[in-house]
Amino acid sequence: MPGQPAGVPGQPAGTLDRVSDRLDRVGDRIPEALKTPLCMLIVLILGLVMYFAGRAEPTHAFWDENYHITSAERYLAGVGQLEPHPPLGLMLIALGEKLTSPNAAIDKTPLLADKYINGDNIPQGFSFAGMRLMPSLFGALGALLFLGLMIELTGSRLTGLLFSTLYLFENAWIVHFRAVHLDSFQMFFCIGTLWIFLRMWKQQTALRAGQYIGMAALCGLGIMVKINAAMLLILFPIIYFKDAGTRARGFRWGEQLRHFGIKAGSSVLTVLAVTAVVFALHALIGSKPVPAGSSGNTDNEFMSQTYKDYLGQRSSLGPSTLLAITDDYFKFMDHDHKGVPKLDVCKPGENGSHPLHWPIHDKTINYRWDSADGFTRYVQLVGNQVSWYLGLAAVLLSFLTVANRRLFNIDAGSGRSYALIEVFTGLYVVFMLLHLYLGAQRVMYLYHYFIGLLISYLLIVLNWQNLCEFHKLGQGMRRLSALIIAVAILVSGIFFLPLSNHWPLNKDQCERRNIFSHIVSCQG
Repeated sequence: MPGQPAGVPGQPAGTLDRVSDRLDRVGDRIPEALKTPLCMLIVLILGLVMYFAGRAEPTHAFWDENYHITSAERYLAGVGQLEPHPPLGLMLIALGEKLTSPNAAIDKTPLLADKYINGDNIPQGFSFAGMRLMPSLFGALGALLFLGLMIELTGSRLTGLLFSTLYLFENAWIVHFRAVHLDSFQMFFCIGTLWIFLRMWKQQTALRAGQYIGMAALCGLGIMVKINAAMLLILFPIIYFKDAGTRARGFRWGEQLRHFGIKAGSSVLTVLAVTAVVFALHALIGSKPVPAGSSGNTDNEFMSQTYKDYLGQRSSLGPSTLLAITDDYFKFMDHDHKGVPKLDVCKPGENGSHPLHWPIHDKTINYRWDSADGFTRYVQLVGNQVSWYLGLAAVLLSFLTVANRRLFNIDAGSGRSYALIEVFTGLYVVFMLLHLYLGAQRVMYLYHYFIGLLISYLLIVLNWQNLCEFHKLGQGMRRLSALIIAVAILVSGIFFLPLSNHWPLNKDQCERRNIFSHIVSCQG
C-alpha cells in the first residue's frame, strides 16, 4: 500500500515497530569494524563486574571451600594427594594463590592437617583473594566465550550480546564461580567445547582432524575438572555423522574407515593426552610424602607401592609410574563417590535434591548468613528465576517440537534451527539420564544442574530463533524480542544479586525475594 508506514503488513506502525527501527538505526551508526570489539568489551567489563569484583566477600569459607582450600594448599606445599575430583581445577586454584601470595606472612600449616577444615581453624587473617582469583577470572572470561557461542548460534553480534545476559546475570553461577569452587573452570571448558562444535556443525565442507583435536582438548580439560563433563563426548559421534554426510558420495568402505580412524583416533588420543599431561603435572607438583598423622593416612590406603616409591624419591616419574598414579587417583575417586550418603528427604536440613526438581529451581541452598543491626548478609545458591523458567519452557517446547516433527510429521520450523534443537534436546536427555543414575547412587545438589542449565539456555536461543523463522519475523522485531528477554533477565538478576553477593538485607527486603517461590529463609 503506497505511503504505508513500516510495520505489520496492512497495519499502521506501532510503538514496538518504532523501537525496532531505532535499534536498527543505532546499529547502523556503529562502524562495522568496531562492532565485534565493542560487544567483547561490553561483555568483558560486565563479566569482570559480576564475577571478579568483590570476590573477597564473604571473608569466611563456605560450602566446598572448606575442602578445596586444603587441597590447593597441599599443591602449594608440594604434598602428594588423592582427591574426589580430578586435579586440574584444584591446581588452578593453587596457581591463583601462588601468583598473588596474599597469605605469605601467615602460617598456613593448619590447612594441611585434614581434607576438610572447620572455619574456626582457618588461620587468623587468612585472605581468600588468592584462592578465589582463578575461579573468578575463569568466570569472567567465560562470559566472552558465551558471547562467542551466542553469536555463533544467532549469526548476529547484537542479538548474541543481548542473549549473553543469560550468562552475565545468572545468580547461581555468580555465587559458585567467585568462590573456591571448581564450576567456573568446568563451565569455561564446556562452553568452549560447545562453541567449537557449533562452528564445526555450520561448516559445509569436510572437517579436518585438527578441528576434532581442538574440541577433544577442551572436552578433556572439562573432564579433568569434574568428571561429569564426559557426557559431552556424545557430541563426537554426532558431529562425525554430519561430517560424513558432507563428503562426496561414492567413497569406498576403505576410504570411509580411514576417515573414521583418523578422526575418532585423534579425538580419543587427544583426551588421553590431556589426561596424561594433567596427571603428570599433579605428580610433579605433589612429589613429597604425605605428612604423618595428616589426612594422607586415608590417601595412603589407596596409594600403590609404585606411587609411594615415587613420593619417597625411590623412583622417577616414568610412564609406568604415571599410569599407577592415575589409576590410584581414579580408584580413590570411585571410593569417595560410593561413600557419599544418599538423598534423604526426611532428614532435617537436607540440602540435597532430586535431579528432576532441578529444572524448576527447587531446593536452593543457604551457604552462609551473617546478621548485625537488623540486616542480614546471605550467600545463597539462588538462580535467576526468569532465566531458569525460560530454560524449563525451552526444554518442554523442544520436546514438543521434536515430537511434532518425528511422531506426527508436523512442520516444526526451519531446518537450521530445528536440527540443532534435536541435537541439544538429545544432549539434555543424556545429561538428565546420567544424573538420574548418579542421583540414585549418592546425594546431589542444585549446582550439579549447571551443565544442564547451560544446555537449556542454548535451547532458549534456538527455540527463539526457530519461532522467529517460523513466523517470518523481520530482523528488527527479532532484535526487539531479544531485547525484551534480555531486560527481563537483567532485572531478575539484579533483584536477586544481594543474595549472591553477600549484601545486607532487612527481613522485609529479604521476604520480597520469596515472592514467586520460597528460596531463602529470612532472618529477623
